[in-house]
Amino acid sequence: MNATTTRTSHRPGPAQLLQSAALLVGSGISAWWLTYTRPEKVAAEQGFPLSEADDVIHSFTLPAWAENTLGVGALVVTVVTAILLIRAWRAGRLGTRWALALLALVPIPMMAGVLWVIATAPIIGANIGLGLGIMAFGPATLILLVVAVVMAILAWRAG
Repeated sequence: MNATTTRTSHRPGPAQLLQSAALLVGSGISAWWLTYTRPEKVAAEQGFPLSEADDVIHSFTLPAWAENTLGVGALVVTVVTAILLIRAWRAGRLGTRWALALLALVPIPMMAGVLWVIATAPIIGANIGLGLGIMAFGPATLILLVVAVVMAILAWRAG
């Protein structure tokens, strides 16, 4: 190989790994915040007292200001880290296969955030939405994990 055909690693450095972790955590919290409705509002809209609601998972309720602070902060972290990772990919500091592996992982915490909203929703009767969410998100998660692992293996072997 001469100087023109030498390949660089393009493996993610510490900065990209930290940004990737922040992107994954931020995207899950953002998806939760964007789909969340306060339990009192759900019960009032459905026409039953909140004390009579069933929920699959009884979660603690944060004050509205804390929910909004957490949600907006996570959304900002998600957007900023996505921009930084796209810039690293475009500049050649992050290989395309590594970027695709990360891209395959991003929907997983987002689905988890939405599933958490469904699981903790105050309802009357069975939570059919939770069963449907698990039936849809479970296989989708497995497919995305396989894609991410395959892309990471290909990237590792190439670099």
